[in-house]
Amino acid sequence: MSERICLVLEALSIVICLHHLYGQKLKIDILTLIFLSVNMIIMTIINYYELPKIYTMVIYPIIVIYCGMKFGFKIRPIVINNILYLVIIGGTQIIVSMCYGRLFNILFFTDLDLLIINCIAFFSVIIFLSAIDIRRLSVYLQDKERILFISLTFCVILTISCVINSKVINGAELYQYMPLFVTIAMICILAGQLSKFKLISKMTETELKMHQVYADSFHNLIEDIRLRQHEFDNQINTIYSQHYLHHTYEDLVNAQKKQCGIVLKENRYNKLLTLGNHVVIGFLYGKFIEIDKFGIEIFYKIDIDNLDVGVPIYKLVEIIGNLIDNAKDALEFADTDKVIYISIIEVKNKFEIVVRNKSKFISPDEIDNFFKKGFSKKGDDRGLGLYNVKSICTEYSLNIFCNNKDIEKENWLTFVINNK
Repeated sequence: MSERICLVLEALSIVICLHHLYGQKLKIDILTLIFLSVNMIIMTIINYYELPKIYTMVIYPIIVIYCGMKFGFKIRPIVINNILYLVIIGGTQIIVSMCYGRLFNILFFTDLDLLIINCIAFFSVIIFLSAIDIRRLSVYLQDKERILFISLTFCVILTISCVINSKVINGAELYQYMPLFVTIAMICILAGQLSKFKLISKMTETELKMHQVYADSFHNLIEDIRLRQHEFDNQINTIYSQHYLHHTYEDLVNAQKKQCGIVLKENRYNKLLTLGNHVVIGFLYGKFIEIDKFGIEIFYKIDIDNLDVGVPIYKLVEIIGNLIDNAKDALEFADTDKVIYISIIEVKNKFEIVVRNKSKFISPDEIDNFFKKGFSKKGDDRGLGLYNVKSICTEYSLNIFCNNKDIEKENWLTFVINNK
């Protein structure tokens, strides 16, 4: 009889605890009565018909199903609340058992002792849940990283508990070690997931910092152009006033053409600032100004929006920057025309980056060497740019191509990266 009372108290404790965790008042409806009945039937069959104790594990998926049917099938609340009820109820029972055993100097509990312990534990849980808003803790722990951390902590505690029990209980059976095996496996999985999540968090933090840096640069560029508006107005007035200085139509046309060329050259990258993602555009604008100092001419085609393509923006910036730097280094001391073509196109969630520069024909074997770590013709401590590009492409399953392309009877070394 005492065993049945203990089972009823434990089942009621679970139901009451789950209702508090979900922030709902306890209502003994049909579903709750069915759950309590099923729980009692399973535990009675195990205890009275000598079924292997491992069948007690069936109770846990039944509790999960009950949570889903009663409160909704939302994974995070179910995971967290099931862990919390186990910690609250199991922890209370362990604490009460230890205190009771030490108080009365008892090593092996009789049925009466177990009944007393379960009654004390039941009322302790009721008092604890009434005094503390446990739902707030549940909501707090439903953050992704906290879920992983609390699950990992719970598994470690359960593992320690299993080890202690295995030493206390003589002649432990295999089923008593099952939670140990399961939790050890869970610890390995959760530790890996937590490490992965921390890496993703770090990448997200880096991307936010990149957004801040290049967004500020972008706004500074806009402000710089606004300040130069007065200078631009003066240049327009100069062009407009050319007819006062030149008396022939031909001289006027030539003078205006020359002045327009100066204006266009000084403002040739301004239209970049109306295109797409501020981080990428701000980076490209600064890069184009930098390359221009080397006497390298840039042609570009940019058609992007937010670049939401499954690759962090700061990684895309790293790819673009390395490809442009590689093209610039190749042209810096070259005898060919110093021209770089850059194309970045985004269509829905697909994108393609193309960077090419005029070059002599390069053999396929030499092209393969471009992506090897440390390979460079420019001296020591170089050769990491294209290697990093290749690594990023591998990490995010991007396609990367490099080949010689004949355009109007001139050879262009062409790099293409896409996610098609």
